[in-house]
This record gives sequence, structure tokens and C-alpha cells, in this order.
Amino acid sequence: MNVLSLLTAFGLGSVVTALIQSWLAQRSKQDNRRFREKQVAYIGLLEAYHRAAVESTDEAAKNFALWQMRCELVAPEVVRKSIERIVETNEDPEGRTKAHDGLKAAFRADLGIAK
Repeated sequence: MNVLSLLTAFGLGSVVTALIQSWLAQRSKQDNRRFREKQVAYIGLLEAYHRAAVESTDEAAKNFALWQMRCELVAPEVVRKSIERIVETNEDPEGRTKAHDGLKAAFRADLGIAK
């Protein structure tokens, strides 16, 4: 059976519709996977950040660095820069507050969550 007979049997419109539906379904699956990867990385980073702040141990700092690296893999540049500002403002309480606000805004924007 050749392509022409398939197109005739099923109709060009239904073939095109099936192809578009397949493409849209695949795209949706990829978008959902990206969202879940980012969500896991961001939550892990926040938990590691909290642990590093509470415990102030070398292990907690290394755990934060691990989650920071995971975020580097999935996050856009604005989120990566916001995470860097958190690290840079470790000794600056006023700067840290602004960095927190920036990080929250970057996470919300990247995940498409309302402000």
C-alpha cells in the first residue's frame, strides 16, 4: 500500500489532524516533564537552603551546592542569576531580603505561577 492510497482512504484532512494531535500531545508531555524537573529542583534547592541556614555545617553547604547545580541544569538564566545573588548576599541582610524577593519572583515566573 502506498502513501497515495492511504491518503485517499483516510482523507488528507484526517491524516493532517492526526499528525497535529500527535505533535501537540508530545509537546504537552515535554512541557509537563520540564515543569516537574524544575519543580523538583527548586523545592530541593529551597530545602537545602533552609538546612544550610539552620545547621551551618559543611555537609549542609555541600547539599545546597548540589541543588544549585541541579538548578543550573534546568533553570533559565534569570533563575540562575537569582540563585547566585542569594549566595553573594550571605553577609548582607538587606541585600539578602532583595535576593529572596528576586528568587521567589524568578521561580514564579519560570513555573508560570500567579504572583
